[in-house]
Amino acid sequence: MTTVDLSFYFNVRSRETALCQLVGKALAQNLRISVLAASQHDAHELDRLLWSVPQTGFLPHCAADDPRAADTPVIVDHRAALLPANPVVFNWSGAAITPPAGCERLIEIVDRDDDERIRARARWMDYKSAGLTPRAIDLQEPSHRG
Repeated sequence: MTTVDLSFYFNVRSRETALCQLVGKALAQNLRISVLAASQHDAHELDRLLWSVPQTGFLPHCAADDPRAADTPVIVDHRAALLPANPVVFNWSGAAITPPAGCERLIEIVDRDDDERIRARARWMDYKSAGLTPRAIDLQEPSHRG
């Protein structure tokens, strides 16, 4: 079994902005990326987001069943079974997931909302129970730390 690098990015001001930044970084490394959304509505909202951020361009993406999926570096879908075996997976579903085949890096993004943080802690524990070792990456700006 391949070891999956599981990262929780927390204390982000905006989950959406952080997602776009991290997807952009992965694209700059020529990595293929999957984003698992919770629902068709969420996948549609992420589609719109990735078309508009960054403001000077867009992050090339499509749904898993799009005819261009094989040639598109970012796949956004709510149907986990359709996601390709990409090395980087962003979990936007709100629940702990089993890393899909081919996943080398699984990423969770957690904002500062107390309810979201509680749900993220539950996912953290679910992943640990499944034998994964999550690591926390604090994205809080130094000027805001107590």
